[in-house]
Amino acid sequence: MISFLLCGLALLYYAWSRFRSRILYPSVVFSIMWGINCIFTAAILMGFGSNLYLREEYSYEYMDSYIVPFTIVSLLAFTIAHKRAHSKGINLVFSVGSLNTILRKYKFIMWLNFIGGILRIVVMVALVGFSLDNVMDYRMAANNVMMGSGGGLILYVFKITSYIQMLANFYVAVDGLKTGFGELKFKHSLTLFILYAPTQMATGGRLFVLFFIIFFFGSFLVGRGMAIKQQKRRWLENSEKRIIVNIFAVFLVIIAVIGMARAGSSRSADDERFFEKFAYISEGTLATDYVMRYYPEGTFEHGYGMFTLGSHSPQMKQFFEQMQTTKMSSIVYSFITFLYMDFGYWGSIIVWFFLALFMEIGALKCLNRLTLFRFIVFSVLLKMAYESILGNSIGGNIPVFGLLVILYVFYDPLIGKYERRI
Repeated sequence: MISFLLCGLALLYYAWSRFRSRILYPSVVFSIMWGINCIFTAAILMGFGSNLYLREEYSYEYMDSYIVPFTIVSLLAFTIAHKRAHSKGINLVFSVGSLNTILRKYKFIMWLNFIGGILRIVVMVALVGFSLDNVMDYRMAANNVMMGSGGGLILYVFKITSYIQMLANFYVAVDGLKTGFGELKFKHSLTLFILYAPTQMATGGRLFVLFFIIFFFGSFLVGRGMAIKQQKRRWLENSEKRIIVNIFAVFLVIIAVIGMARAGSSRSADDERFFEKFAYISEGTLATDYVMRYYPEGTFEHGYGMFTLGSHSPQMKQFFEQMQTTKMSSIVYSFITFLYMDFGYWGSIIVWFFLALFMEIGALKCLNRLTLFRFIVFSVLLKMAYESILGNSIGGNIPVFGLLVILYVFYDPLIGKYERRI
């Protein structure tokens, strides 16, 4: 318990100290997410969450010791990356005014995303039905479709709308950047969220809220940080503070309501309190501990990158099938789970050090000469840091990397002609 608490405090302190520059680096996002995870885990181990459905599952054999070197190498890698950058700072090489033109030209992406999301919902309801009593059945059916087991028209609908969602992520990030230089408005933010939400909401999950936060509000903070360095202005206007409080209150309610609906079906956890619905942020490290118990070091063959890149071996399939028979059937898996299966206990820590180092260096290089394409790459790095606590940051983003390559090849005719350089 004490190791989680100390590591959580160390990560949150790093996030606070690094964010004093008013720039949201991937290291800041990573440290906030993992810091909250560690604090939440420590609180559960100290007795918080007495009504949690998975309360009895929170015991650790490996992660309480693993988290210490993991935290040390993470903070070391981030520190080295910033030392190596030699305070080159942020150099914007395009006109902020050109963002309005680009966003206006590609607004149809958000409408396509909205229509595609509604189509997803219609297809899934037609397939499994829907009521408040079968939300978890709906969720599991949607996951099976995304894994390719549905086949036919349903699979194609999900694949096509998934790529539209990726483009919507880019659009929302650019909109957030522009808003950071301008003014945050409630109606615009809410409208953008409504157009963004349906595609991922159709799976019965809650990640659409979390991803909107990182793409829109994360980019907003990046834009505002750069705006402060260019002109004299306040960090947040009073009206913007009220908008953020109101919007995040709505987000908290959405996340909790979805959690309650899902718990009320297969989890039989109707008595979980409101804030206990957010305990899933700590489930990733719990799942990693379970895989370490199931496959102790030396008892399995390392994948050497195969699992991290998204492939599953018979041994991973066996573990996932075993988890489906337990109360943890709908648990999330942190990035460490896949690194561990690829490189083992200490090998995963070493590999993560270099991944964290390259991620932060890549972000700093993007900011050093910030074109719009580099900003999109930067937003993807923010996403990878953000979701490392909840999934496979590399394997889960392979399609995104492919889309970035396509965007790079066709950048000039698609975006470059609208991007005014300064």
